[in-house]
Amino acid sequence: MRNNFENYLKSLISENYIVEEAMNYSLLAKSKRLRPLLLLTVLKDLDINYTDGFACASAIEMIHTYSLIHDDLPAFDNDDYRRGKLTNHKMYNEQIAILAGDALLTFAFETVINSDYNNDVKVKLINYISNYAGKEGMIKGQQFDIDYENKTVDIEQLTNMQILKTGKLIALPLICGLIIANKEKYIDVFINVGLKLGLAFQIQDDILDVTANFETLGKKTKSDEYNKKSTFVTLLGLEKAKETFKTIYSEIYDIFDSLDIDFKETRELIASMENRNW
Repeated sequence: MRNNFENYLKSLISENYIVEEAMNYSLLAKSKRLRPLLLLTVLKDLDINYTDGFACASAIEMIHTYSLIHDDLPAFDNDDYRRGKLTNHKMYNEQIAILAGDALLTFAFETVINSDYNNDVKVKLINYISNYAGKEGMIKGQQFDIDYENKTVDIEQLTNMQILKTGKLIALPLICGLIIANKEKYIDVFINVGLKLGLAFQIQDDILDVTANFETLGKKTKSDEYNKKSTFVTLLGLEKAKETFKTIYSEIYDIFDSLDIDFKETRELIASMENRNW
């Protein structure tokens, strides 16, 4: 599944000029492909051919990648490395990096439009993608992230910010998988799962930021400390942050236990993330 998706992703963007090259430089960089795999495993659990999800999964990965390219820019986190290699603006320049990010965002929607999904499904997918990645989702979370620099925020503010910034884009592929499979009755449940998973993911990131190293993460560690940002570790302490992470994961498993369908592969994928070191 993973290899087939990678081959599909590689086929989408030709490299006729430098912006397209820069798009592929970041999009095709070594990655766990968490968001696409969440969508594809939902389809497998619902007995839908997982390749039916490739177009939408690619669109979500493009949006995620564009956000990373822009996050790494000097105007934001000013990072030199991402996924173990030079960030886009260091490999090319800031202008090209901005254009590559913009191009990935817009091409994501073009990819969905040009897919084989019926028009009703396309409209629903675009509605969720634009909402969860846009001004009421990831962008709003990024705005809060900027607002909270050099400030001590409370745990409620930090939680809300990370649900928007990270959780929305992790919930999105779960929702899109359900739409493609025509199982929309589970959307509310999986929004809950996805937002919890996104929050746990961010707490884990904050823990890794102070416990891991560059070789493991492929990017600068202690970056939040450098950028003077509040994290779950700075607010809760390392041990309490770990406890909170475990509690959220327990809540996610409880939700899966309550479902009338066994989302076995989706649960296993989520469980595999619990002990990640990347």
